[in-house]
Amino acid sequence: MMAQYLALREEAGECLLFYRMGDFFELFFEDAKIASQVLDIALTTRGEHNGTPIPMCGVPVHSAESYLARLIKAGCRVAIAEQTETPAEAKKRGGSKALVARDIVRFVTAGTLTEEALLEPRRANVLAAACEVRGAIGLAACDISTGQMVLEECAPDRFLASLARLGARELVVQDGWELAPEDAIGRSGHEFSSEGGEERLKGIHGVSTLDGFGAFTRPMLAAAGGLIAYLDHVGRGALPLLLPPEARSGEATLAMDEATRASLEILESAQGSRKGSLIDAVDRCVTGAGARQLAEDLSAPLTDRAAISARLELVGWLHEDPMLREDLRAALRALPDVGRALGRVVAGRGSPRDLGQLRDGLAGAHSIGGRLAGRADLPVLLDSLLPALGGHVAGWGAMVEHFTRALVSAPPTERGQGGFIAEGYDASLDELRVTSGNARKAIAALEAKYREDTGVAALKIKHNNVLGYFIEVPSRHADTLMQAESGFTHRQTMAGAMRFNALALHEEASRITEAGAHALAAEEAHFEALVEEAVAARQVIAATAAALARIDVAAGQAERAAEGGWARPEVVEGLSLEIEGGRHPVVEAALKAQNERFVANDCRLASHDRLWLIGGPNMGGKSTFLRQNALIVLLAQAGGFVPADAARIGLVDRLFSRVGASDNLARGRRLSWSRWSRPPRSSRRRPSAAS
Repeated sequence: MMAQYLALREEAGECLLFYRMGDFFELFFEDAKIASQVLDIALTTRGEHNGTPIPMCGVPVHSAESYLARLIKAGCRVAIAEQTETPAEAKKRGGSKALVARDIVRFVTAGTLTEEALLEPRRANVLAAACEVRGAIGLAACDISTGQMVLEECAPDRFLASLARLGARELVVQDGWELAPEDAIGRSGHEFSSEGGEERLKGIHGVSTLDGFGAFTRPMLAAAGGLIAYLDHVGRGALPLLLPPEARSGEATLAMDEATRASLEILESAQGSRKGSLIDAVDRCVTGAGARQLAEDLSAPLTDRAAISARLELVGWLHEDPMLREDLRAALRALPDVGRALGRVVAGRGSPRDLGQLRDGLAGAHSIGGRLAGRADLPVLLDSLLPALGGHVAGWGAMVEHFTRALVSAPPTERGQGGFIAEGYDASLDELRVTSGNARKAIAALEAKYREDTGVAALKIKHNNVLGYFIEVPSRHADTLMQAESGFTHRQTMAGAMRFNALALHEEASRITEAGAHALAAEEAHFEALVEEAVAARQVIAATAAALARIDVAAGQAERAAEGGWARPEVVEGLSLEIEGGRHPVVEAALKAQNERFVANDCRLASHDRLWLIGGPNMGGKSTFLRQNALIVLLAQAGGFVPADAARIGLVDRLFSRVGASDNLARGRRLSWSRWSRPPRSSRRRPSAAS
């Protein structure tokens, strides 16, 4: 066994190895020491290796996900080595002493999670790959829990800013690349081939050309090749859900470097938590998918005025109709996370519950689409989203009808015990269930008959996984059943009880086992067919999930605006920053919690008045004023209302902030008294903003 373990341990590389032994995943040697410290579980020993006791610890298979979550959070990666045959198959293959075959079936890493228990519902889980090709850097990013994939290219001096915007949990790069961050995962350079990346994408999506998806450069395709090769490695040849890639221009979003993002505390506060951040103050989404979309919007505000206006129009439309907004939010709140359920199904990790979530989520989407379709003067953005909510128009209507007939109302998480296919869907399956049910009634009748025949009122028919069905009586009554002509056969002696078998019981038990096995096989076949149907419709289902998320973001933005008295900004071309009664959204929320009021401020910058120098005493509000204006620009270009009485904002292409990097404004606390601001770089198209 140890030779097998050591071979798998070498294959696992830098990952911890979960080695399946029966009902436990065991860890040995240094892996055991690391895991026992991270998980706070007992460290024991098992045997010796080279004369030294072998450290060992283990976790139960049935609760492995919770332990994996803690290991991933601590920065570990884990290789899962499963038994690939049963002990009976091993014995048949190699005799009574044959070792059960095992193999690594999957690598679990921070960027490749799909399981519901391992993911944060309101945070995207991005995996990225980067490489340099002829002086340009290609970036490929995907969230395999939903399948979204984006490719982009940037100059080397904008690489860190682009990486900060993506917020990747894991980054894959070429071995030895000098621009790679310290925590990046190095992979062989031959995996980052633009030709190979192009061929893999065409093969995954079944197309002869990528022209229908967008214009992709060589650096983009090379990064995509590295990303797919890594996914192929961690999935051991089984790729997750990957939607058609989207080509994104670096100039399509407002550029902010890592220091600016940290200073503005967009997605997390200076303490590293969501509380006290911009998104914490803004997020009123009622779904996890909406919250993830909002985070992406805030991380990558737009620089296209038409796209910004489309988002603002939808938010404004919902802001003006509070009854519709509340109805929409109530309907969205009841929906499952369709995108992530789809991700698990396509990755081969889905359950009957995931299929039920697809059914219920898509049916809910159809209901929302029907409610909106009959309204007049729909905003342009909403009108473009409605086809994705249209059932048969969207391409999944027949599938939802099929799933409704096939699945019970609340399918289980595990499929091993069956019970998820609805009665009436398969007549032969219903017959097997009736046979099994009748056999159980027959066993109950046998128990009553045996009690009457033997005169032992304490006689019971029981079942376990080792003996199957058996008759149990207290030891003091065993003599009656031990008689030669009794018709009972002794099987096992227990402390205070004895167990027997009988021919009639054996026959009924065989009927139950056979019918149950056939029923489970029938349900498994139906499950595979339903999964295949969902996989075939993955692109249209993903489009519906994205439409629901966008509607949730708009409704949440409208709700936040109504709650805080926020204004719809006017976004214009040219040099302009006119804000009346502006407020810092995070500080205002913190003060409101203490029943205090934020004192609003005006800001007016124009082509003839482009620079303000602000002085004053420490703790006088300089940092708050500077940062609040940066956040108002960010919120406006993300397509939301802003915390101000009025705002007229000229499009900004770059945002810089180095102000009060160690201040904790939401708590009214300063950790460093020094501050400085950096002037903007020159812009070719639009003004940059510095705070």
